[in-house]
Amino acid sequence: MQRHLLIALLPSLNYRLMAGAVSKKGERKGSLLEEINIRSLGLIDSATIEFKEGFNVITGETGAGKTMLLNALSLILGQKADVDYIRQGQERALVSGRFRLPEKISEDLKVLIQEHEPEIEESAILLSRHLGRDGKSKAQLSGSATTASTLMSFADQLIEIHGQHANLVLTKANKQREILDIFAGQGLSIALLAYQEALKNYQVLRSEITELKKALGDRDREIKSLEELVNDFAKLKPQGSELSQLEAQISKLESVEDLRIASLGAQQALSDEEAGALNSLHSAKKSLTGAKGRDPQLDQIADAISEKLFDLIDAASDLDRYLDSLSADPQALEMAQSRRAALSSFAKKYGKSSDKNEALAEAIDKAEGAKSRIKDLSGGDNRLAEMGRELEVLRAKLLETAKTLSSLRVQSAKKLSSSVTKELVELAMAKAVFEVRVESKDGDSDDHFSPFGLDEVSMLFTAHSGGELLAVSKAASGGELSRLMLALEVVLAGSYPLGTYVFDEVDAGVGGKAALEVGKRLRKLAMNSQVIVVTHLPQVALWADNHILVEKDSNGLLSSTSIKSLSDQEREIEIARMLSGIEESEHAQEHARELLDLRFSDVG
Repeated sequence: MQRHLLIALLPSLNYRLMAGAVSKKGERKGSLLEEINIRSLGLIDSATIEFKEGFNVITGETGAGKTMLLNALSLILGQKADVDYIRQGQERALVSGRFRLPEKISEDLKVLIQEHEPEIEESAILLSRHLGRDGKSKAQLSGSATTASTLMSFADQLIEIHGQHANLVLTKANKQREILDIFAGQGLSIALLAYQEALKNYQVLRSEITELKKALGDRDREIKSLEELVNDFAKLKPQGSELSQLEAQISKLESVEDLRIASLGAQQALSDEEAGALNSLHSAKKSLTGAKGRDPQLDQIADAISEKLFDLIDAASDLDRYLDSLSADPQALEMAQSRRAALSSFAKKYGKSSDKNEALAEAIDKAEGAKSRIKDLSGGDNRLAEMGRELEVLRAKLLETAKTLSSLRVQSAKKLSSSVTKELVELAMAKAVFEVRVESKDGDSDDHFSPFGLDEVSMLFTAHSGGELLAVSKAASGGELSRLMLALEVVLAGSYPLGTYVFDEVDAGVGGKAALEVGKRLRKLAMNSQVIVVTHLPQVALWADNHILVEKDSNGLLSSTSIKSLSDQEREIEIARMLSGIEESEHAQEHARELLDLRFSDVG
């Protein structure tokens, strides 16, 4: 299966959308891959590959190790490590890449830099991976230990990876929308921010309304509970100490006969004519009366007996009255018990304490504050109605911004369709038609509003005039898809030049004039961006500003790969080899010189 790998080193999508005006020819504001260092990876023993601004091409015979360069880049970017990459006879491999940061750093990248604090030297950071034969790998960010996921996070901000196959980027709806939005530029970016702000405001208020409705539902239940408390309190009219008083009353009513027997026994002990306490004390007092005044100590004893006598007389009178008050009253007992049960139930229902008296006091306090609480809770309905009106206004604003966004996308879709179709003509696809279609939902349902609007964006293609437009994944062959991808990138670079593009076999399935046109468009793309291309076609390689050759050497025991940048003369020889397969062919070298001269006569 042919590989169509496109890796574009560039600012994050958000930064791309917010970048603003288009750069002038030759100005490069994106990130830049400056250098890759490789040790013991595949056939590569040791290599340092320096990439220049503009068009860099990598060529070499099949099996020389060109793909290992891309594997090295994948490792640097935090992708999964494979021990099979390690060079035979070595225990570990090392790859590192130095990236020059863009002049304008995206907010997400700023956050990453603040979080991880990598050393930035001459506006560049270094991403490294160490891969061991034991399967363990280590990641470093500018020399400091980190994780592969951290490298990937940085890569997400510096690098746009479209996928292992070129059609991957064109078959995902969200990627198709991203491409259209990038092409639309700052006007759409501003509209998108306005829409997202409107969506946020709408969703926040809608959430607040949902919470208020829930709270009002809880409120209604609370009001109902409080009203029940108020009604129960009004019916019962409990007093704070009433329960303890009832307990005492019930205890007395339940024990009338026992109390009578005890009281009668006490009465007899006090008032019995022969052995009663009153008669005994009275006799004692009478005996001491004749000795009064003769001895102060005895006088004190006599006074004490007199005092106790008076106390007993009072106690006997109280006991008589108590006995008179004692009477069995079943009706009073039943009423007291019923009242106690009602108070206990009230206390248990509305109080919290395990002590009945304390629970009753709590319930009374709660009941006394219930009317005020009901009044406080009764004002939410007006606020809900007010918020509902506010939500209608926000929804109208949301729909308005969404329609503005849709209108801009429709306009940009027409321009992008036309521009890409024209580029396809330049790429020897004169009858091809490319169309970006925008279909918008009506916005009747909240579910229609995505973070990016109401629109569904699709990309359609046919290679033949009058042919049925189908999804690009279904309509384009490998070679057609490669050129379509290139046409898109060239057009997008016209809207905003990106950092670095890395193409692997973007010329797959093409040859002859079509291959020549692919090379010309790549060179056009390189006017404002760094382009790195792995190719086997001389028609593509001849347009490069920097030609890197990957060669396989063998000492009879172990093969190795050497990588070097070619001089003009060496480049002529390599182009000749690519043309004929024979390095020393004078005819091929003459043809190579003719092709190389095209760079100065036709730059696309």
